[in-house]
Amino acid sequence: MLSRKIMVAVDPTPNELAFEFANMADEQQALFFNELARITDKWDHPLCFQLQYVTDNKILTPAGRRVMELIGEYSHPYKTTAREGTKP
Repeated sequence: MLSRKIMVAVDPTPNELAFEFANMADEQQALFFNELARITDKWDHPLCFQLQYVTDNKILTPAGRRVMELIGEYSHPYKTTAREGTKP
């Protein structure tokens, strides 16, 4: 019998990446953002340029934009008046 080991490189789709991120525990998601910071810190241009490209892209839906907004809002230390549904 002939046996072969074949390795195939497949880039994950945006849907697959989003699914995996959404199913991570909070600690894994925090580590994800730490790693993203480390990677983008080495870019020639700051991450804010890429974020602007994303927000300017026509395929970003209102729901996708809202997720970006929530990440920004919740990235700050907890403030009782900064959260939706809380009273000042």
